[in-house]
Amino acid sequence: GVLCGRNYGKTTMIDFNPLIGRIYPRILTQLNRDPHTEHYGSFDRNWWHYKIRDFSSIILQQGGFFLAMAAQLPAYREVSDQLKEYARASAGFWAARAGRRGAFEEYYPWEDGYPPLAFSTLAVSGIILSLKPDTAPFRNALKKAARKLQQRFEAKAANQQIAGLAALAALRKIDPDLVDKNTFERLTKQTLALQSDEGWFTEYDGPDLGYLSVSLDCLWDLYDYTGDRRFKDSADRSFRFLAALVVHNQGSIGMHNARNTDYIVPYGISRFLTAENPEDALLARQVMEALYADTEGPGHFFQAVDDRYWSHYIGHSVVRAQLQLDRAGLKDPVAPARPSADVLFPECGTALQTVDGHRIMVSCLKGGILSIRKGEKYLNDFGWIIFDGKKQFVTHWWSLSNRFSGAPGTLEISGNPVLFKENTSTPLKHFVLRVVSFFSGHKIISILKDLLIFRKSDPRYSFIRKVQVMPDSVIITDAISGLKGGEKIVKAPRFSKRHVASADSFHREDIEMFRGYESRTEINHNQGVFNAITVINLVT
Repeated sequence: GVLCGRNYGKTTMIDFNPLIGRIYPRILTQLNRDPHTEHYGSFDRNWWHYKIRDFSSIILQQGGFFLAMAAQLPAYREVSDQLKEYARASAGFWAARAGRRGAFEEYYPWEDGYPPLAFSTLAVSGIILSLKPDTAPFRNALKKAARKLQQRFEAKAANQQIAGLAALAALRKIDPDLVDKNTFERLTKQTLALQSDEGWFTEYDGPDLGYLSVSLDCLWDLYDYTGDRRFKDSADRSFRFLAALVVHNQGSIGMHNARNTDYIVPYGISRFLTAENPEDALLARQVMEALYADTEGPGHFFQAVDDRYWSHYIGHSVVRAQLQLDRAGLKDPVAPARPSADVLFPECGTALQTVDGHRIMVSCLKGGILSIRKGEKYLNDFGWIIFDGKKQFVTHWWSLSNRFSGAPGTLEISGNPVLFKENTSTPLKHFVLRVVSFFSGHKIISILKDLLIFRKSDPRYSFIRKVQVMPDSVIITDAISGLKGGEKIVKAPRFSKRHVASADSFHREDIEMFRGYESRTEINHNQGVFNAITVINLVT
C-alpha cells in the first residue's frame, strides 16, 4: 500500500522521519560522546565501550555524516549545534587515526583496506564540506587518504571503487592540490568501464541492487562535486536497470542479487524525483513507493538492518533522501507501475516474466534460482545442496561459468556447483592474521577474499535446470550428475553460503520459504544421477 505521512506541514508520498527518529538514538549510542576522553568521536562501541575489539573500525565513522545531515532536519533543529559538534568530533577522530600504521582498518588491525579508506574518507569529506570547519587539523590525514586512493583500484566490487572516486572528487573540492587531475581522469575512465551495457556495475561478477543503490548515491556525489555529465549519464543507466527489477518485483529482489543484499538505500533514487526527464521522475516516485511506502512495517528490510550498517552508509542515505523529499515537495502518491514486457537481460542472465499477475524472476547465473510473487503470495526455489561427507556443494551461487539458453518461460541453465567450506574463527587464526597484516598490510587482502568470498565451480558434479512456465503452473526440472553414491541432496534454504558482510540479515523467508502457493516435488535418485521435477501451481 501507499503511505502518505505528515512531514512538518507537508504531505509527502514517503516519509522517512519516523524511521530516522527510531535509528537516531541507536546511532548516537555507537558514538563516544564524552569530550574528555581520548576516544571522543569513535563510532566503534565494541572498541571504546565494550573493549571486545582491539582496534576502532574506521569505516563506522560514516556515522558522523549521518549526524551532520540530521542536523539539517526540522526535527533536530534545537540540537543541531550539538549534532554538528559530534560530527566534527567523528571527523577529528578519523584524522587522528589516519596517520597510524596500517590505517583504515575495518575487520582487523593494520588492514589498510580499500572500503574503509574510500567510505570513511568520503563521509569525512562530506562533513568538512557541509560544516566548513578549519581544515588545518585534517590536512595531513586528507593528504594521506588522497595518496592512497590514487594508488589503488577496486575492480570486483564496483560500489567501493565509485565511493573511492567520489572521495577523491570531494577532496578536490576541499583542496584541488590534494588530487592529481590526470590521475583522477584515468581513474574515472577505469571506474565507468565497470558498468555493463545493461546499466549495472559489477559486484562479484554480477548486479546487486543493494550495492547498485550505494553506487547511485556516490555517482550523484561525483556529479555534484565535478559537474561532469558522464557521472549523471551513468547514474541514469543504473537507475533504469534498478527500476526495471524493483517495478517487476514490487520491492527488493533479495537473493537474486549477486551479493545477496536485501536492502536498497534511497538517496540516489530520490534524486530522480526532480529529474529533467519526466519519465524518470515518474518512475522514481513509483520505485520509492514500491520500496519505502511502509518502512516501519515489521517485514520491511530496514527493520532487519543491524546497528553497524545504520552507522555505515545506510543511515546517512536515509537522512539525505528525506532532505531531498523535503526539497521536492511532492504531495500526491502515484499508482504502482505495471511490469514491463517479459525480458531476459543477456549479460546478467536475469529473466523477468508476468503471467496473470504472477511476477516470475529467474537468475540464470545464480544456478537458476526462481521466485514468484503475486500480492501477498510468494514462493522461492534456491536450488540444491549436495552433501558429500563433510563437504557441501551448492548450486545457489553467482558464477560466470554457468550457461543458459532460451527465453523467459523456457529457460535451460547448466553448470557445476560450488564447493563450500565453513571457516570458523579462532584465537590462533586471529593471532596469525594480526602478525601477517602488521608486516604485509593490504597485500594479503586478495588472499583472504579467495579464502572467504570467492569460489570456483567444482567439476566433480554437474547440474542442469530447466524452467518452463505454463498458463497454470511453473515446472522446474533438475538433474545433477557425477554422483558416486552415498551423497545426500537437499533443497537449499534462503540463507546463502557466500560471505557478504552486509547480507544475511533476517528475512521472513528464512522461516517461511513460500506462502499461498502449492507445489510438489518428485525425486528419482539412481545410477549416479539425481532427478527432480517440481510443479508449482499458479491457479489455486
